[in-house]
Amino acid sequence: MIAVRLLLVVPLCFVLGCFSTDNIVPVSGQVTLDGEPLTGAIVGFEPIAQEGELEAGYGSYAKTDDNGRYSLRSLKNEEGAMIGQHRVSVSTVVGKVGPNGETVGLTRERVPSRYNNDTQLIVEVPQGGTDTANLELKTR
Repeated sequence: MIAVRLLLVVPLCFVLGCFSTDNIVPVSGQVTLDGEPLTGAIVGFEPIAQEGELEAGYGSYAKTDDNGRYSLRSLKNEEGAMIGQHRVSVSTVVGKVGPNGETVGLTRERVPSRYNNDTQLIVEVPQGGTDTANLELKTR
């Protein structure tokens, strides 16, 4: 009888999130490029799967303001990012949508590829969150 209940409850818990590891905490900081605030940049935090896990979770994103400051929001529209290690990317490429839905007028990327397409940035999001997830990028 207990086995039958478990067979019914466990799949339901996966659907409803009973075993959720989606621990979201506030994350913010400042992005600088060669010591100057990087305005209008898109900052992406993508969780890195831990050994033995198939999925890492969902990412978080933000756009920097005029002072290079950002506050992350998750893909589930929650304030912050998941606890743990993240691969971080920063990009300044912006495009406009053309009349047929195509992307036109891309801006030139100001950030070296080692911080976006070939990112080498890894940030650990602590359990309590952080307001000092500062990213000090260099062009050289």
